[in-house]
Amino acid sequence: MATAEQRNHARNYLKKAEEYAASAAANLAAGRFTPAAADSIHAGICAKDAIVTVLTGSTRKGTDHATAAKELRRALGARSAAATAERALRELLAAKGDVEYGTNLITGAKAEPLVRRADSLVELATEIVRLGG
Repeated sequence: MATAEQRNHARNYLKKAEEYAASAAANLAAGRFTPAAADSIHAGICAKDAIVTVLTGSTRKGTDHATAAKELRRALGARSAAATAERALRELLAAKGDVEYGTNLITGAKAEPLVRRADSLVELATEIVRLGG
């Protein structure tokens, strides 16, 4: 069970996830697809951090995002949403290179599913963090 400080950290990660998700939605609606996609990736990562922190007490930080989806899956354990959440985060992280470092602009067709995946992770994080695990 997470301590009060860890729960506070999880709530802060959740707030960041919600802010990124709101920005992603606004950017998508305005036709700014590259920032919408980037915001979605960051929303998904922050949602993962919120979930993992509230369930395990801490989350890994680093530049190797490949382990992030595994970390999320382990923290969610046998919950029914574990596989879907892991897949959503993997898809967001797989787009990170093209979105943030590539030279091509992101299209609406690519941004829309990223926004949906981020929203699903933020919804799950909201549920788990608000219930305290």
